[in-house]
Amino acid sequence: MRLIWINISIFSRAIIWCLPNIRYANMISIWENFQIWKNCRMTWRIKIWNNVFINEYTSINAWISEDSSITIGDNVMFWPGVFLQSWDHSFHRGEVYMFASWWISLPIKLWNNVWIWAKTIILKWVEIWDDTVIWAGSVVTKSIPSWVVAVGNPAKVLREIV
Repeated sequence: MRLIWINISIFSRAIIWCLPNIRYANMISIWENFQIWKNCRMTWRIKIWNNVFINEYTSINAWISEDSSITIGDNVMFWPGVFLQSWDHSFHRGEVYMFASWWISLPIKLWNNVWIWAKTIILKWVEIWDDTVIWAGSVVTKSIPSWVVAVGNPAKVLREIV
């Protein structure tokens, strides 16, 4: 099914519980076995692959530029209140920050078999590799390797998964 008016592609077995806030959507691709619950928000360049579950109050924010894309791989699960942000302001001396027109946007990639616990924040230029768990309340500012549990602010590897 192709929803032309907001340029979203939704493929088979997608379940959307209480339509999420999809503002200014452009090129959002959603593949098989997708579920998104109430009060979620998604913007711009987002690719969601197979078997992805997004729990309520999750916000996935990419900017319009291709540098700002967010890719979510296969078998990824978000607990409630997760926040992904692939862009922010670039600050310059003498500039009023709330009116800054300079953006820094870099991609976020969540590979396969990733579990993101509640109230986690994932910022730009982060890759979370295969078979990884990010513990509740973590702030992920740097990439996380495969087969680990990461926790904290900023998130660091707590232990390997055996």
